[in-house]
Amino acid sequence: MTRSIVATLLVLAVVSFKVLAVGTTAAAQPVPSPSLAAQPAPTQAPAIFVFGDGALDVGNNNDLTGGEMGDAPHANHHYYGIDFPPGNNPTGRFSNGYNVADFIAKAMGFELSPPAYASLSSPSPTKMEGFTGVNYASADAGIRNSTNADMTIPFSMQVANFGETVAQLKALLGGHKPLNQFLSKSFFLIGVGTMDLLPESNPFDPPMDDKTRVQHLMDMYGSTLTTLHSMGARKFGIINVGLIGCVPSVQGSSGHGGGCDNGMNRLAAEFNAALGPLLSDLNTRLHKFRYSLADFYGFSNATFANPSAAGFTNTNSVCCEGPCMPNSYFRAPCDNRMEYWFWDDGYTTEQAAKVAAAAFYSGKAFTAPVNLKCLVAMKG
Repeated sequence: MTRSIVATLLVLAVVSFKVLAVGTTAAAQPVPSPSLAAQPAPTQAPAIFVFGDGALDVGNNNDLTGGEMGDAPHANHHYYGIDFPPGNNPTGRFSNGYNVADFIAKAMGFELSPPAYASLSSPSPTKMEGFTGVNYASADAGIRNSTNADMTIPFSMQVANFGETVAQLKALLGGHKPLNQFLSKSFFLIGVGTMDLLPESNPFDPPMDDKTRVQHLMDMYGSTLTTLHSMGARKFGIINVGLIGCVPSVQGSSGHGGGCDNGMNRLAAEFNAALGPLLSDLNTRLHKFRYSLADFYGFSNATFANPSAAGFTNTNSVCCEGPCMPNSYFRAPCDNRMEYWFWDDGYTTEQAAKVAAAAFYSGKAFTAPVNLKCLVAMKG
């Protein structure tokens, strides 16, 4: 699979973010999506810090064992990383190759995502030379600690781990002032919330309506983002929740007769509709809180409405079946991986991550109020 990022023209159908009945595709006008290869280097940010779930994880789950709810999800085995350089290199990314964190980091001028927090020696960093940030994301993580409890590193714990990094950076940089300057120029990429909406990830939840559930999540999300801000974060790139009802694992378990689960997609849309006002409020209340909200829901919807325009031939089934490892009951991964949206039953292929990252970094249709590139360029 070709790894070089060349300037391409991605034609996507633009559909309304407010579409809730996503099972029906609508006609839309095609718009170009920029290529990541066109972005300038080096980056204008000294570091990137990544938080979230398996869409951004680069290996933090590798040594997690799990707990009462089950085993921790792992991707440090074959067939994961089948296309990651130099090939057949499972790093812990839930992908056949690079993920969204990698492509956004590349667009900023870095080689790839910063390393997984769990892979670093403690304390870390020990020097500023070569330091590009840290990735704290953990597969199956949620906003709430109870989501997939004991199987993952929840968002709040990821932020606590960031606190350990901050303490080291303060010592290396020589105090609060240079630390604050460094962090204010750095970029914070966050993608979390999907797992909090899945019933199987929250089996002990009391009954509640969707509006109440979403409001509880927004309260916790806002509190954790405020904590990050108090620690020095200023530039927040937030990725919203995608079409969770179309994820193969949900399609296969919802018992609605196949196809996307529109009820789950409506829940995702409610979450996203509340996320925008939350970020706007934080922008008003918190000193120099700046953000870009990347619309993964809308981008997925547009791609699914006209997949061939984006180069995909399959947006509803997986390339790597079952446990995504050599197994006599399941076939080997598909050969045409660049034409598949879903790599396994929960995460996208490298190609899907690549086109999404390009749209979020320098596109205009799927980010608000600015794209990630403009956010990174803002003065600290």
